[in-house]
Amino acid sequence: MAVSPTGVSVAAARRARLAVALTFAANGSLFGSWAPRVPEVKALLGLSDGVLGLALLAPGAGSLITLPLAGGIAARWGSGRTTRWALPLFFASSLLIAWAARPGGNAAELFGALFVFGAAMGALDVLMNAQGVTVEQAYGRSVLSSFHAVFSLGALGGTVIGSLAAGWHIPLVAQFGVLGAAWLVVVLPVARGFLPDPPVPEDAAPTPVFALPRGPLVPLAIAAFAVLLAEGSTADWSAVLLRDSLGAGPAAAGAAFAAFSATMTLGRLVGDRVLTRLGRRRAVRLFAGFGATGLAAGLLVAELTAGSSVAVVAAVAGFLLLGAGISITFPALLAEAGVTGPRAAPALAAVSSGGYLGFLVGPTVIGGLAELTSLGVAIWFVALVAAAPVVLVRRRRVAPGSTS
Repeated sequence: MAVSPTGVSVAAARRARLAVALTFAANGSLFGSWAPRVPEVKALLGLSDGVLGLALLAPGAGSLITLPLAGGIAARWGSGRTTRWALPLFFASSLLIAWAARPGGNAAELFGALFVFGAAMGALDVLMNAQGVTVEQAYGRSVLSSFHAVFSLGALGGTVIGSLAAGWHIPLVAQFGVLGAAWLVVVLPVARGFLPDPPVPEDAAPTPVFALPRGPLVPLAIAAFAVLLAEGSTADWSAVLLRDSLGAGPAAAGAAFAAFSATMTLGRLVGDRVLTRLGRRRAVRLFAGFGATGLAAGLLVAELTAGSSVAVVAAVAGFLLLGAGISITFPALLAEAGVTGPRAAPALAAVSSGGYLGFLVGPTVIGGLAELTSLGVAIWFVALVAAAPVVLVRRRRVAPGSTS
C-alpha cells in the first residue's frame, strides 16, 4: 500500500483532504449566507447605522476570545476530533442569530448572538486549519492554500443562497437550519477520515492554555495582522473610494472588491503549486511585494488621472493586483506557523489571532486616517501595510526536503 511522507496511506491522506475541504466549504457557506440578510435584520429590528455597526463588531470580538483558546483544545484532544465537535456547534450558533433577528428582538440580543457565532467560527477556523496542516504534512507538499480557496468558493455560494432566500422571503431560521443540516449530512460522515495529529516529543514544553505569539511566531503574527488588515480595509473601503473619491457610479463602485475577491480566490486555487515550487517564505515575500506594488501603482495612476474614467479603471486594477498578491500569504503564514514547533494548533491560533485582529481593526484605522487626511491618502496606508511581510518573513534554516 502506498504511504505518504508521514507514514499515512495515500488513500487515507486523500480522504482526509476531502473531509477538510468540505469543512472549509461548509464554514464559508454559512458565513457567506449571513451577509445578504443584514439589511433585512437592520430594518426588522429598527437599528440605526451606528448601532448596526457596533453589532457587526461582535463576531470579530467573539473570534478573538476563542482563537487563542482553540489551539490548546486541539493540542489536548486532537484537531480531527475537535473539528468534528466544532462544526455542529458552529451551525447551532447561527440559529441564535435567527432567534435574535425576530420581531420584537433588540440590538443587545443580536450582539450576543453574533458574538457567540463569531466565537464558534473562530474556534472552528483554528481547528480545521490545524487538521489542514496535519493533512499537508501527510502529503509532503503544500495543500493548505486550496482549502482557503474552497472557503472562498463556499462563501460565494452562501452569498448566493442568502440573497435568494432574502428575495423569496424565506425566514432566517429556515435558511440556517436547512443549510446547516445539509452540510452536516455531507461533512460528518467523511469527517471520520480526519488524520491523527503527529506525535509530540516527550520533552516538548506544556501546551499553553491561551496561545499568544512568541519567538519565531511574532513576525508571522504581525505579518498576518498586516495581510488581513489590508483585506478587511479593501472589503469595507474600496467601493467608497471609487464612489466618493473617483466618481464611479453605483454599479461600478463594487468593481474593485469584486476584482480583489476574484484574484484572491484564483490565487489560492493555484497557490499550492506556487508555494511548493518557491517555498512558503520566499513566496510570501514575492507575492506580498507584488500586491503592494500593484495597488500603489494603481493608486498613483488614479491620482494622476483624477476625474477621468481611467482613474476608476486604474484603481480597480490596483485592487485586482493586491488580491493576487496577498491571495496565498495568509494560508502560507498559517502553514509556516504550523511547522515552527511540535504542536501546530497553538501556533496556528497565535498567528490567526494576529490576523483576525488586523481584519477587525483595519477598517476603523482607515476610517480614522481618512478623517484626519483623506480617503485617498488612507488607502495608500493599505499599500504600505500590505508590503509588511516582505520585511517580516525572512529566510529560516530548514531541514533538507522541507518546504520553507
